[in-house]
Amino acid sequence: MNVNKSLVQITVTLVLILFHINANAQSSIQFQKLSLAEAKAKAKKENKLIFLDGYTSWCAPCKWMEGNVFNQAAIADYYNTNFINTKFDCEVGEGIEIAKKYNIRSFPTYLFLDSEGVLVYRTQSRMEMDEFLKEGQQANNKDFHIPTLQARYAAGERDPAFLLRHIEVMKNVDPKESQSARAAVDELAKNEDFMKSEIGWKAIMQLGQTGTDPYGSYFLKNKAYFKEHVPAAEFLAKEQQLLRFAMYGYIRDKNKEEFQKGLQYFTSNPDQEAQIEGAMYEVEWVASHGTDDDFIQLTDKLRKGLLKDQAERLSFIARRNSGKYATGSTPTGARVLQCYVLAKQAVELEEDSYSNQGTLAEICILLNKKQEAIKAAEAARALAEFETSKIIKIADKLVERAKSI
Repeated sequence: MNVNKSLVQITVTLVLILFHINANAQSSIQFQKLSLAEAKAKAKKENKLIFLDGYTSWCAPCKWMEGNVFNQAAIADYYNTNFINTKFDCEVGEGIEIAKKYNIRSFPTYLFLDSEGVLVYRTQSRMEMDEFLKEGQQANNKDFHIPTLQARYAAGERDPAFLLRHIEVMKNVDPKESQSARAAVDELAKNEDFMKSEIGWKAIMQLGQTGTDPYGSYFLKNKAYFKEHVPAAEFLAKEQQLLRFAMYGYIRDKNKEEFQKGLQYFTSNPDQEAQIEGAMYEVEWVASHGTDDDFIQLTDKLRKGLLKDQAERLSFIARRNSGKYATGSTPTGARVLQCYVLAKQAVELEEDSYSNQGTLAEICILLNKKQEAIKAAEAARALAEFETSKIIKIADKLVERAKSI
């Protein structure tokens, strides 16, 4: 009886382990180790598209997508259900030929191919989960397929909704063709009735990037109208997008009056994230146009208040204002010392961050703090093992520089 009981317990344990392994496997995109020819054959048999992740070993955004997007349940469910998932290092083996054939020049690049290897959809870069899911859904929609769009455009279709869809897809495939469609929409945008229509608002949302382009400019001049006639969330998103772009222009042009107006928009917002964003703009202004005392006073206030638990932001401020890429002129000793304080606080908050440790090491090297520089550099090197090969090489050089002080 004891033997049988033990066997039952072992069996149950094995079943649970297998269940756990299978559950974990399904919580991430399941990339299959297939040649492109094998993937095409499987795609034909299962009547699916191929999703191809074109990456390199040193690509940080590629690693970020693996750790933050590919492993999300909604992404795994959709991509595993709808696609034959493959990935190729574009600097190794068959990946080199694939990169040449499909003109992959930036990473990550995502291709959606049919069973004949024809490119039907293409997108690229790091993106958040919702956007990546949307890209997959569009890839599965024939209205977004590249051959379909090209054929309809060549046949003379110029419906505004079609043109916007054409622009969105073709910008990642053929910029010249995308610009041709953009010119057609620009002609429509000269008409007031079009701009205040539902499709006109879609054009503003999609094409308005700055307050000086035709779409962003029209929005700013007619904010009162759009505030009453478009969804509140969309209005707010466009307003904030344009203001974010404008804030850096105000800083660059020393336009203090407009900068203060924009800053008030963020700092008076009840949402803490908006307040933090405003604080970061204020640091940029003071770093560019204020004195060292102004910089120290503001960052002291922030590190003890709004940014007291914001390790990434503190580290960013320290990094941006201490080294060769510092805002404005070459940083003075007083400013570098303040950046040291900020970087040290960032490490105390999150010591397991490569960026935080690396920033502290760089500043300690500037200040000739040898032992502290070595400690931070070696910590960064240990954390670099979880990063790319390129980052590991940078970390190795950082340790060498720290030891050579």
